[in-house]
Amino acid sequence: DRDEKDPRAPYPPPEAKMATTTMKAQNFQATPLIDVKLKEVPGVGPKLLEKLEEANIDTAEKLMGHFLVMGRDTDRFKTWLEDVCEIRGQDGAKVVEPLAEKADKLVKV
Repeated sequence: DRDEKDPRAPYPPPEAKMATTTMKAQNFQATPLIDVKLKEVPGVGPKLLEKLEEANIDTAEKLMGHFLVMGRDTDRFKTWLEDVCEIRGQDGAKVVEPLAEKADKLVKV
């Protein structure tokens, strides 16, 4: 068991981070894109937020638009994240997968 008063105890507990990540993903899927701030997109943390803004992507709509312009090609978008935003591997997937899921709901093809 974890002692809440022990300063050496890890904080937040791992299960809290997972719950927060899951809630962020659920909120992203349930909220109209126009109402989503870029930092609320799953996988977008402070580092990626800064890199996206440097690439002139400062809204969730622009990020989704960029994904759509790339033909909803998840591999191509991951490569763009690597090349332009220096986001690698699993970190890129954390952004791409929720975007792809939301794009599938927005664009029925």
